Amino acid sequence: MKERDAMLSALVADPCEDTGWLALADWLDENDDDPRRGELLRLHRKLLATCCEPDAHPGRAAWQARIVELIAAGVRPCVPQHVMQLPGGVSMTFSFIPPGSFLMGGVVEDEEKPVHKMTLTRGFFMGIYPVMQAQWNAVMESDPSNFKGTNLPVEQVSWEDCQEFCKKLTADMKGYERVQLPTEWEWEYACRAGTTSEYHFGDVITPNLANYDGDYSWNDSPKGEYRETTTEVGSFPSNAWGLYDMHGNVWEWCSDWYGEYSADDQTDSQVQSNGQYLVVRGGSWDSNPLGCRAAYRRRSEPAIRFDHIGFRVCLRLD
Repeated sequence: MKERDAMLSALVADPCEDTGWLALADWLDENDDDPRRGELLRLHRKLLATCCEPDAHPGRAAWQARIVELIAAGVRPCVPQHVMQLPGGVSMTFSFIPPGSFLMGGVVEDEEKPVHKMTLTRGFFMGIYPVMQAQWNAVMESDPSNFKGTNLPVEQVSWEDCQEFCKKLTADMKGYERVQLPTEWEWEYACRAGTTSEYHFGDVITPNLANYDGDYSWNDSPKGEYRETTTEVGSFPSNAWGLYDMHGNVWEWCSDWYGEYSADDQTDSQVQSNGQYLVVRGGSWDSNPLGCRAAYRRRSEPAIRFDHIGFRVCLRLD
């Protein structure tokens, strides 16, 4: 698969040119063990290209439904990935998230209004899972989690703890890479993966799609199992960038301070540089369906530690 790997590497170097992505889809049609991966990639590119004007493209609902169907059937998204080796033979896998624009925010809660266009000018790699206890232990030589398990997400870590993890891992690499928490807009952009629905799999959530409090219902979501604990990462379908557990399991710390939104178009250079609270995203095992939505925002003080808060990291290849 050297040809495929070369094409994926070229996409990281020049991610904005659609020709390369479509050439990869054509290659998958002819050469991959599962040619449905080419179809998945084409549909995803169409979602990404139209997500800032969804009403002008009535076919989006069908494209998204087909993506969800393909992933549920076991089709793996074909995206550039990077595997980092941690001490003790533990690895951490990242998916490449290319630059682009999306509609950030929602219309349900006041804190997520107004919806506004956000443009990310640089691509980045994001961990496909929340940081697992095995990964935390490999770097920090400890495990503060309440729910113990090698492949369970680490929790009971403060924002300050996460910053120390990122700092130590960056120093251990001794290279040009930096490990950081995602910004709030990076997190939502990566979670949505081109979708404009409440969740990356649609507007309805079920306990078969995410780990949350199934005793509650919202937006016609059926009630179901409430597990009352974290679940192993990757237990539920990914989004089209190959990211797992973006809804539920553990809240995820973001790097930036909480601030009110503006209706103006914005870019990733506009940072909320100070404040009292940090942003956490994604919902957790004890959240109701409302709190697990892509647009939902929650704030927390940087020293807080709970067994429903963990984190995910980004890799910057400078």
